[in-house]
Amino acid sequence: MYTALYRKWRPRKFEDVFGQEHVTETIKNEIKSNKISHAYLLCGTRGTGKTSTARLLAKAVNCSKRVDFDPCDSCNSCISINEGSSIDVIEIDAASNRGIDDIRNLREAIKFTPTMGKYKVYIIDEVHMLTNEAFNALLKTLEEPPAYVMFILATTEPHKLPATILSRCQRFDFKRISIQNIMNHLSAICKHEGMEAEDAALRIIARNADGAMRDALSILDQCAVYAGKNISERTVLEVLGISGDQHLMEIGEAILLGDASKSILIIDELSDGGKDINQFIKDITAHYRNLLMIKILDKPEDVVDMSTEGIQALKSCAGQFTRESIVRCIKYLSELENEAKWYSNPRILLEVAVVRMCKAAGDDSLDGLMTRLSNLEKMISEGGAAVAVTALKAQPKQKQSKTEVKAAPEKTDKNPTATASGVVPDEILSKWIGFKQFLKERRKIKLMTFVHTAKPIKLENNTLVLSFEKEDRYSKDALEMPEIRKDIDKEALDYFGADIRIKGIIANEEAEAEAGIDIVKAAIQLAGQDNVEVISEE
Repeated sequence: MYTALYRKWRPRKFEDVFGQEHVTETIKNEIKSNKISHAYLLCGTRGTGKTSTARLLAKAVNCSKRVDFDPCDSCNSCISINEGSSIDVIEIDAASNRGIDDIRNLREAIKFTPTMGKYKVYIIDEVHMLTNEAFNALLKTLEEPPAYVMFILATTEPHKLPATILSRCQRFDFKRISIQNIMNHLSAICKHEGMEAEDAALRIIARNADGAMRDALSILDQCAVYAGKNISERTVLEVLGISGDQHLMEIGEAILLGDASKSILIIDELSDGGKDINQFIKDITAHYRNLLMIKILDKPEDVVDMSTEGIQALKSCAGQFTRESIVRCIKYLSELENEAKWYSNPRILLEVAVVRMCKAAGDDSLDGLMTRLSNLEKMISEGGAAVAVTALKAQPKQKQSKTEVKAAPEKTDKNPTATASGVVPDEILSKWIGFKQFLKERRKIKLMTFVHTAKPIKLENNTLVLSFEKEDRYSKDALEMPEIRKDIDKEALDYFGADIRIKGIIANEEAEAEAGIDIVKAAIQLAGQDNVEVISEE
């Protein structure tokens, strides 16, 4: 009969309990010095070794051939405990034996002395499930049990235990096992079992185990059944129904560019491929969290569990985001994750959230306002407008200082080495999509962002006129900034082979030209009319 890996590889010695050295070292010293406590409380998340440690402790205190602290695993007591047939070690599931009558039966049973070992050990799993009456019935026995009785309580939720119970136990808190420890253990198991697994596959398994060795072994077991002896990264992604880093990078870049259409198509591809939408929401949230860590830490590899290549790819992607935009995306996705758990079709919620993230700068919400403010600050910091803001005085009679805005000068120079002669306008218009791809390949993400939503409408006097919608006014204004204009004109020259200048207009704005909001008016909105002074560039 086949034995699952997590059962086959259950720890046989204290050193096999990975990542819990602070617990096992203390217990080993207690056993070695014969200072055994009458009650232990083992706390921690699932799969971190609580029950395994409890069984090791029970075997060690009853082993007749023990040397130092590890049980021998060969005496009658150890063998019976391993087989689950020992009458001296009783495991109780508090989830199904939680009433006062069950605890009364336990109190009656402890009157009988152990038959094979020195201690009669009661392991109560998920002890927080006991009723208040059951806790009260256990209290006195737990405080002063017979000398031959030991209690080992295990729980994932210690905060639910009464303080009276906590005060009577020696408490150990089990930590989540690190990804590297899980990978090392899985690699050793694969070699022993004759399996070959890619490091990338083991890393994904360890990451999705969430610090639980048992969960990691269960995933590895499932992958081995699915793919045989050779486990690849693709195998793990298919078994878990999660998306790879490439999909996360693609949708992250699409959101950055405000390309809601491409983002929706990626979600559709993942959904058709059988990926779990709730899991994908968690994955993209973790992706943005990693991007944020890249932005704020000098050594992000300390907190980002990815390969060196993955971290380099994240660094390249993170440079295109502002910190505020990443935080905004995490906020959207966190709210989405809470809502999606209770929604019958979480895909719809994800699509709506993605559209909101793509078009955040165009709405009137607080997030939209903050996004526009962040974009304006970034534009100013990059030299689009020279702005000096001084503190406004609080005194009512004193004249307040003004916000100075230097208007960006018009560019009048032209490249004399290239002309538009001989270039057919229709040909340039037809090449527009290729030009955007050209910008992407050259990693000119900022320029691509500005022209992404624009539509070329005409070519006149070597000037390609782009039409923007009102909500994309920021992109149109950005193209008028000297540095941006110089950069995009250079790229247009390289691509079209002619001196093509780029100019932006707002659709249907000829009749309402004065209603537009340029950089100067944006500064007026931020600081007020009386606090803005326009200074011509000399």
